[in-house]
Amino acid sequence: MAAAKETAAPANCPRCARALPPGQAKVCVYCGTPLNVTPARNPNLGFGTSSRPPRDPLIGTLVAGRFKVEELIGQGGMGKVYRARHLALDRIVCLKMLKPALLEDPTLVGRFEREAKAASRLNHPNGISVLDFGRNDADGGLYIAMEYVQGTDLRVVLRDEWPLAEERLCNIMAQVLAALAEAHAHNVIHRDLKPENIMVEHRRDQPDFVKVLDFGIAKILDSDMPGLTRNDVVCGTPQYMAPEQATGSQLDARCDLYAIGVILYQMATGHLPFDGQNSMEVLTKHVNEPPVPPRQRQPDAPISEAMEALILRALEKDPALRPQTAAAFRQLLLEVPKHHQPAFELSAPRDAVSTPSHGTTLPSASASSETPAASQPSPAGPRRMLALAAGLALVLLLGAGAFIKKRGAQQVAPVVPVAVATPGATAITTMKDPAAPVQRDPAKAKELVLRSSEWQAANDTGTARDLLEQAVQLDPDNAEAHYRLGGLFLNSQPSRARTEYEAARRLNAPKYADVVDTILKGL
Repeated sequence: MAAAKETAAPANCPRCARALPPGQAKVCVYCGTPLNVTPARNPNLGFGTSSRPPRDPLIGTLVAGRFKVEELIGQGGMGKVYRARHLALDRIVCLKMLKPALLEDPTLVGRFEREAKAASRLNHPNGISVLDFGRNDADGGLYIAMEYVQGTDLRVVLRDEWPLAEERLCNIMAQVLAALAEAHAHNVIHRDLKPENIMVEHRRDQPDFVKVLDFGIAKILDSDMPGLTRNDVVCGTPQYMAPEQATGSQLDARCDLYAIGVILYQMATGHLPFDGQNSMEVLTKHVNEPPVPPRQRQPDAPISEAMEALILRALEKDPALRPQTAAAFRQLLLEVPKHHQPAFELSAPRDAVSTPSHGTTLPSASASSETPAASQPSPAGPRRMLALAAGLALVLLLGAGAFIKKRGAQQVAPVVPVAVATPGATAITTMKDPAAPVQRDPAKAKELVLRSSEWQAANDTGTARDLLEQAVQLDPDNAEAHYRLGGLFLNSQPSRARTEYEAARRLNAPKYADVVDTILKGL
C-alpha cells in the first residue's frame, strides 16, 4: 500500500495566486504569505481529502483554437492570467481571460477591450506587446494574448534587495519612463503604475531589463468611449494616485509622473510617502500633506541631494510643478548619478533670477565662465565668494547713503526684494520703494511662479515664497501663485494658507475649486 502523505501544500499562493514550486514550503517564495499546510491522507485509504485546490478548468484546453493553456500564473478582480503556448508559433505567451461572470457587464467588457486597444498601440522594448485579442470559440470568453515575461516584479526586488544602489534605481526607473514616453506619445496614460506592474528581468546583456505591465485601467485620451473615460471616475491604487486623480479631476500624463515619484520615494527609502488605515486616509494625505523629505524619512539610506530634490519635485500637488513629460523626467533622472558631489555650489552672484539650462536637474551656476583656477576646489573659495558679496553689498549701501544724503530730509521707506540670485549663490537683492505703485506685469509674474518651483525643488521654500509674493504683487489675478503660496503656508500659517487657497479658487474655479475644497476641509 502506498504510504500516505503527511502534508500537502496548496498548488498556488492564496494571495498572489502564483504557482508554487514542488515541496513543502511554509511561505510563498514570491510574496512571503504564510501557507496553511494541513494533513492529507491517501484517498485510497477511504478517509480524508487533499487540501490541494481543484485544477483550473482551462488548464490543458485550447483557447481560440491556437493557445494551449499550461498554467495559472495570476488572477485579479477582472479575470485570470495564464501561461499558454501559441501552437502555430511554438511560443510561450501570457493569456489574460476575462471572468465569464463579467461578460454581461458592458462597462467591464469595454474596459477589457480598451486595455487591448491601449496596449496594442504601443511598440517599445520596455512595454508589453499585445499579440492577439478576441473571443474564445468554446465559451465566448474574452482574451488578450501578450508576450510572456520571465522576471520578478519590482515589489519583490524591493522586499529582497533593498537598499538599491542609486545608479541601479535610476537605471530601472529610466526604462519605465521610456515606456511611459511611448505610451503618452500615443495619448495613452497608465493610471495604475506601482511596483507590482513593473517586471525586472535578468538578461544576458542587461541584468535589470524592465517591462511595464497592465494597462488594465489605462485612459485613452482620444477614446471614442466617453462612458469609460469620465474624469470623475477614480481608478488606480490609492498609495500611488496623484492628487488630481484622487479628487476625480481632469487627468493628463502628469498623473503617471506623480506615481513615478511615489515609486522612486519607495525605492529610495523603503517606505511609501503616504499610507494609512484605509484608502480614504491615504487619498486625503496625497491631497493635503507634504511628503517627509526622503533623507529625513530614512537618514541611513544612500539618497543624494539631487535624488531627493527630484523626488520632491515629482510629488508636487500641482501638476504644473512636476516634470512635464516622461522624456524630460527620464533625462533628469539620468543626471542624478552625476550629482553625487554637493548638489549646490556657490557661484558668482547674479542680478536676476536665472533659468536652468535645458536638461539640468537642479538650479545651479553655469560653469562656462569659470577660469581654470576657479574650477579647482579650494578651501578658500567659499570665503572668497562671501568676501566679494560683502564688498558688493557695502558698495550698494554706500551708494544708497550718498543718494539719501543728496535727497536731503526725504524719509526713506522700507525696502523689499524684487530679484534674487540662483540657488546656492550669494543672495543679492535690488531695492524698490513699496510705496510706489507696482506696475502690473502678468508675464513677469508667470515667470516668477515657474522659477519659484525650481527653488522649492531645491528645498529653499523661503526664496520660493518670496518669489510667489512678488508674483502676486505683479499680477494679483495669478491663481497659480495664490495656490502655491497656500501650500507653502499650509503648515506654518493656516489662516494665511486659507486666504491664498480661497483666492486661487475664486480666480480659477475650474482648476482649483475641487482640490481647494478638499484641502480646506482638513484645515
